[in-house]
Amino acid sequence: MDTVSNYFDLTNNLGKKVKIVGEIGKAIRQHLTTYIDSHPFMNYFDLSDGHQIVVYTKNSISCKEKIELVGEVIKVESQHKNPLSKISDKFSEYHLITDSWKCVE
Repeated sequence: MDTVSNYFDLTNNLGKKVKIVGEIGKAIRQHLTTYIDSHPFMNYFDLSDGHQIVVYTKNSISCKEKIELVGEVIKVESQHKNPLSKISDKFSEYHLITDSWKCVE
């Protein structure tokens, strides 16, 4: 299992289990989201490189500071819906379906 320290490492780990460390985002940025039936809690998560991702958990995260997450990297995609646009604007982001989390001192 790789430890991911920045957003761009997620692209190389699509579909794989990884470990990331960061904290719940204090400023929520605009992101694509999806619903994972088995992981109904969604959080915005700040990585140490300044990027923010969306993470899905089975239960609410109670940590106030640093958190270590282990989970599977997924890709969430959407497409521009303007019928007048002749250009395909496909957007994607990498998110984490979290298997486990723990507070880090």
